[in-house]
Amino acid sequence: MSSVNVILPCLDEAAALPGVLAAIPGDYRAIVVDNGSADGSPEVAADHGAQVLHETRRGYGAAVHTGLEAADAEIVCFLDADGSMDAAVLPELVERVRSGTADLSVGRRVPTTRGAWPWHAQAGNAVLA
Repeated sequence: MSSVNVILPCLDEAAALPGVLAAIPGDYRAIVVDNGSADGSPEVAADHGAQVLHETRRGYGAAVHTGLEAADAEIVCFLDADGSMDAAVLPELVERVRSGTADLSVGRRVPTTRGAWPWHAQAGNAVLA
């Protein structure tokens, strides 16, 4: 059992998954929750060492919930499978919780292309994260 589980809700992210999974620290357990992908995402995830769960109820929330129910670690992280979040910051976020300096630690999304988000999404992300 890993002390950190990383839940990755997933819908058609076969192209992004190899890079995202490779960036997760090796001692963290990746749990990919597939939400009905048609591009082979579950097979790609399994080929890259992730535990794969299937959630037939559509929606990000359903996939997150299924992953959380399967988690068995002291600390659970959530990471989008599309690469819009930087997995390299996970150890820093986890350490804040482990050390007791935070009960909850939240990272921020990283736009993958210029202009990918409208201004209000950029502003909200900056304020919340």
